[in-house]
Amino acid sequence: MDQQLPQFIHHVVDRLQAVEGIVAIALGGSRARGNHTPKSDVDLGLYYQLENPPDLLALNHLASELDDSHRTNLITPIGEWGKWINGGGWLRIEGIPVDFLYRDIDQVNQVIDDCHAGKIAIDYQPGHPHGFVSSIYMGEVALGLPLHDPQGVLAALKVQTTPYPAKLKQATIDKFAWEISFSLVVAQKAVARGDVAYAAGCCFRSV
Repeated sequence: MDQQLPQFIHHVVDRLQAVEGIVAIALGGSRARGNHTPKSDVDLGLYYQLENPPDLLALNHLASELDDSHRTNLITPIGEWGKWINGGGWLRIEGIPVDFLYRDIDQVNQVIDDCHAGKIAIDYQPGHPHGFVSSIYMGEVALGLPLHDPQGVLAALKVQTTPYPAKLKQATIDKFAWEISFSLVVAQKAVARGDVAYAAGCCFRSV
């Protein structure tokens, strides 16, 4: 795990775990998967219970202290960025982008239950041009590396991610497979009228 983390992250995690309301912290993204570069973002999932949310004032002060430029107001309210990427903060520490990303434990647990039942949803979300598929939450838990989990919350969630649910596989195929051929048919019409941007969008959706 140390090979995936800049050394300063240990200090960041130590400071974050002292913020009231942060129940667990997980490393996500390319650094958790192991396909990162030295310049890759460090994505830190901050897991919380809705009935006892993080102390955002304390988190905001900490973010400003840790940030290279000591910028202020780096931390958003819960829900600021939408339903799924529901807030956090973008920092730069020792020249490396570090993202704090809120994760509601109860919401994550419900999504995992839904995945096992073959229920998935997709919503518009900036930064996710294909859309944010709810099962991403389950993938984050499965691939994420717990950095702070004193109550075993992440460990308990991770157990629920294996084996990969057969109903989730079928639900994903049922929801998206039809769109491949449909998007390519529509793209052909766009190409015929010279609408390159629309055609590119259709091809992206079909990949």
